[in-house]
Amino acid sequence: MFYAEKIALMAGLCLVLYAYFRYWRRTGDGQGLVMFWRRAMALNVVEFKLQRGGIALLLVAVVLRFAQALL
Repeated sequence: MFYAEKIALMAGLCLVLYAYFRYWRRTGDGQGLVMFWRRAMALNVVEFKLQRGGIALLLVAVVLRFAQALL
């Protein structure tokens, strides 16, 4: 379970960073990356799915970490 947590964490982080990199390369908006929580970032469909998939994997990694701590 230790390796599954690490793999999910790294894969999720890579997906989110890749989505933001694609957004930056498409728009050139570095300010939008710094303030990613604002609604100013207009992600296209692929970037949005990559971001949400990465966030889901990060959540899975956190759940695995809690499960490991409880066992």
